[in-house]
Amino acid sequence: MPTADEGTAGTILVCDGCGRSRRTSSTGPIAWDLLWLQADVAGWAGSDRPLGPHYCTTCVGNE
Repeated sequence: MPTADEGTAGTILVCDGCGRSRRTSSTGPIAWDLLWLQADVAGWAGSDRPLGPHYCTTCVGNE
């Protein structure tokens, strides 16, 4: 199970532009899909694959 710096398990999405992150406590096969869906709805852009690239709403607005 993945562990974050704070010691909590979950899945993390990191912006390739500024390093901002989104996190979910979900783990397992569908955790990434759920996290990316939430990020996409919130305005994040990029690849829907874990390897990225991914860009937060701030970095998307600076293009």
